[in-house]
Amino acid sequence: MTRTLTAILLCAMALPALAEPVIEDASPPGMDSYMTPGDRDHDGISDTDYQMLTDAGRTVGFQGGKAQRAWELAQVLKSRDASLSRLYDFRPLISRQGYLPPVIDLATDMAHITPDQIRTAYRTYKIIVPARFVSNPPGWRTYLLAGLSGKKIADPDASVQPKDSNEMAVWQTAISKGWAEGRESADQTLEANVNRLTRDYTGMLRYSALLQQGMIQAPDITEKQQSVTGDRDQLLIGDKVKRMKDPAGFVTDKLHWQPVIRVEK
Repeated sequence: MTRTLTAILLCAMALPALAEPVIEDASPPGMDSYMTPGDRDHDGISDTDYQMLTDAGRTVGFQGGKAQRAWELAQVLKSRDASLSRLYDFRPLISRQGYLPPVIDLATDMAHITPDQIRTAYRTYKIIVPARFVSNPPGWRTYLLAGLSGKKIADPDASVQPKDSNEMAVWQTAISKGWAEGRESADQTLEANVNRLTRDYTGMLRYSALLQQGMIQAPDITEKQQSVTGDRDQLLIGDKVKRMKDPAGFVTDKLHWQPVIRVEK
């Protein structure tokens, strides 16, 4: 303990000297003085107006900053349309029945510990998004541009706009802070979108691999076709209905699994 304290003191002595703390003669105010706070001086601006300007300016700045950054990010993404479309091509993943495969997540070296049990698993597969029918395959735009609107935001209401130079200073400070937060939020949104796109695309590819190995069962699709259906207001000829009777599910009996043969190149 003594040696540790000595080392700390020696390190402190090696640092540049700091200014000595100022010790006030009078004691700080008691709790009662904070019970009913009066208006603080913000260059003549009341607490209410100051808070309103700060909140409104920060909100407007956040929205404007995010819209600006979202537009910038969208331009970069669109300039890479060809490479992104090749990298994330969902079209071959759609089944002949017209459904998009489920998204399967993979976790390795999992451990679940309770006071009376410890359970480990080398690999854990989980269906996190079920198979679903789609009219068109998704693309990178569906994922990466979500939540990134670059449209101009509406002007703030006249009731919250600054009316003099003092209020303008408060407004501009709030705008600057909100603007930086908005741009950061756009970056975080894109990062989350990239993670979701990678997770879903990889998870669908994983489904295809597990299906070939017999480790998962494909959805059971029923098809019903009627020559003529409808009523007095609508007539359907050659009506065909496909229904997902049973979703995809894992095969827990390993005797039904198929070995995978890997060829070394």
